[in-house]
Amino acid sequence: MEKVEVPIHKHPLLPFTRFFERPCVGCKYLGYIYQGYRCNELGCHKTLYHKECAESLPQINHPSHPDHPLKLLLNGRSSTCSRCGVSFQNGYSCSICDFKLDLSCASGQAPPLILEKSNLHEHPLELFNGLKSGVRSCQVCKYRVFNSEQCYRCYQCELVFHLECAKFFPEASHTSHPQHQLKYLTAKATPDYADKKCLLCGIKLRSLHHCDVCNFSICSRCMSNPPPVSVVSPTTHEHQLHLVPRCMDFTCNACGTQGERSPYFCLQCNFMIHRECIDLPRVININRHDHRIFYTHRLGHGNWKCGVCRKTVDGFYGAYSCSKCSDYVVHSRCATRDDVWDMIELEGTPEEPEETAPFVVIDENTIKHFSHDHNLQMIDNHGRNILEEIKLCQACVFQIGTEPFYTCKQCVFVLHEKCANIPRKKKHMCHNQPFTLDTNSICKEFTCHLCLQRFNGFRYKSLNNMTLDVRCGSSSEPLWHESHPHPLYYSNDKYPKHCSECGRTGRFRCDECDFSLDFKCGLLPKKVIRHRYDDHPLVLSYGESSVDGKYWCEACETEVDPKKWFYTCSDCGVILHISCVGGGDFTYIRPSSVIPYEAEYVSNTSICRPVCTVCNTRCKLSTILKVSKTKVVVYVCSFKCFASVRFRDF
Repeated sequence: MEKVEVPIHKHPLLPFTRFFERPCVGCKYLGYIYQGYRCNELGCHKTLYHKECAESLPQINHPSHPDHPLKLLLNGRSSTCSRCGVSFQNGYSCSICDFKLDLSCASGQAPPLILEKSNLHEHPLELFNGLKSGVRSCQVCKYRVFNSEQCYRCYQCELVFHLECAKFFPEASHTSHPQHQLKYLTAKATPDYADKKCLLCGIKLRSLHHCDVCNFSICSRCMSNPPPVSVVSPTTHEHQLHLVPRCMDFTCNACGTQGERSPYFCLQCNFMIHRECIDLPRVININRHDHRIFYTHRLGHGNWKCGVCRKTVDGFYGAYSCSKCSDYVVHSRCATRDDVWDMIELEGTPEEPEETAPFVVIDENTIKHFSHDHNLQMIDNHGRNILEEIKLCQACVFQIGTEPFYTCKQCVFVLHEKCANIPRKKKHMCHNQPFTLDTNSICKEFTCHLCLQRFNGFRYKSLNNMTLDVRCGSSSEPLWHESHPHPLYYSNDKYPKHCSECGRTGRFRCDECDFSLDFKCGLLPKKVIRHRYDDHPLVLSYGESSVDGKYWCEACETEVDPKKWFYTCSDCGVILHISCVGGGDFTYIRPSSVIPYEAEYVSNTSICRPVCTVCNTRCKLSTILKVSKTKVVVYVCSFKCFASVRFRDF
C-alpha cells in the first residue's frame, strides 16, 4: 500500500490491516487496533492511529459548539477537552473562544456525559475524569478504578463504575456471537465450566461477557472493540479470511506455530492464520542479518534452521528468507519480534548503497581515517619490545599490543588495525535499531549498555541514544569463546541465566548446555601486554579444576580461587585477579581526562602507588581518579569511592 499524507502527523502514514496492541496516538485509546495507519519512519515507528483518527478533517462544525468552526489542533501543549475534561494533545480547538474537543468527543465515539437511566444504579451517573485521591473499586466488577481513569460516578452514593462495566451491563450483543446476548459476569460469578481465558484474544479473564447457552466467554476489551468478522490481507493470503470464534487446535499457515483459539479461515483453500500473523510485512531488515529478508508463503522442502532462534523451520509454512544468502531463513514470528525487527516495512523502498569504508587508502601503508584530520601510517607491531611505553587505542581505549596498528606522525593518535576497520554503521543483536559510530565522544564519558563499564573512546549510538563501546558494539554471534567448546548466542530472555563466571546477567548463552557469559566476561582481553607486576604478557586463564594448592594474587596479596578465571604469566608464574589487571571502573578511561567536580583521571604507573582515601587500599590499576578540593589532593580507586568523597569537605 502507498503512504498517505494526513494533517495529523508530520510523516506520511502507511495503512495497515494488522492487529496492533498499542495505544492510538490520536485518541489515546489503549487496546488492539485493526485497520489503521502507522508511521513507517525509523525512530517514529511506534506512532499508530485508528483509521478515523488519522483521517480527521482539518476543520469541522460540531453540534456541541455550533457558533464557530473548530480547527484541528496537532501535537501542541496539553489541552483539556471542554466536553469530558480529559487532557489531550491531538484534537480540535476554536480560534475565537476557548473551546476544545479531543478526537473521541469530536467523532462522537466518546461515552455520554450523563447516564440518566441504567441497569447499574437507581441514580443518574455522571462521567468523571479520574479520582483525585484514595483507592476506589468499581461497584460492578469490584476491581480498582485508578486515579487517572475516566469512570462514571454517583455523587449521591459516592459509587464509581468503570466505563466498560457501565456500557455493557447487564447484557449486550456482539458481532462474534450474534445469536445470543452476552451477560456481564465478575470473576467470582463465573461458572466452573467456563473458560478462564478470552475466546478471542486469549488473555486471562478478570471479568467477562458470557453466553451460558453456548459457553462463549470474552473479555471487556474484545467486547468494546470486536475483531472484524472478515479481513482481506494480500500479504499473507489472496482470499478473504473469516473469523472462526471458537476454541480449536490448528497450525497457522503463515508462521507454522500452533494456535488454540479463534483463527481466521479461508473457505476456498483450507488456510488458517493467527490474527497476529495477518498482514505480515513483505520486506524487512532485522538485526541478526546484514541483508534484507523477504516473506514467502512456502520455503519448500529442505533442512532449514532459523537464523534467530536456531530451531527447525518447516518449509511448508510461511517464513522469511534472504535472496542473497540461499541458506538463511527465519521464522515469521522470530523475524517480526519487537527486539529483532526495526518495525520499518521496506516494500517499494530501494536498497541503500553499500556503506563506504571508514577510511581512504593513500598507499599500502597509509590511510586517511574519517575520524582524524591527518594521515595514519601502519606499524607492524609483531616482535615489538613490550617494555617500551604502552600506547592506548583511541577507539577501544585498550593498550596497543603486538598486533598491527595505525599511528599519526603529527599527534598522539593511535588506532588498532581492527579498530580502524570497524564499520560506521552497524546492526547489533541487542537492539532493533541500527547503530552509528560516533568518534567525537573521546572527550566525553559514557556507560556501555551491555557491559555496564564506563569509557571515553569511540562509541556506537542508536537513534534513541543507546550507547555501546566499540568492543561490545563490534561483537556478533555466534561467539566462540576459548572457555567453552560450544558456540554462544545472544539471548534477550526476560529471565536470563547468570554468567557462569561472575554471576551477573549472562546474555551470551549456549544452546547445548547450561553455560552463559555476560558481555564483560565474554569480551575480556585474552592477553595484557606489560603490567606493573610483570614485564611479560599476562594471559587469561579459565580456571584449573585439578589444582589442590592455593594461589595468591601478586597485586592485592589475597587468595585466588584456582577454579575461577585469572591472569597469569607463562614465563614466571605470576597470578593476578582479573579485577587487579583490567576489570576496574577506570580500565577503559584514558588518563588525563577531566570530569566535573574538580577531578581527573591520571596514570598510576609510578613505583609508589597512592592510597585510596576512602577504602584505604593501594590503587592497583593503571588509571586512578585524582580529586582536588580546597588545595587538598586525594585519590580514589573506584566510582563507589568517588561517590563517597565527591561532596566531602577536606
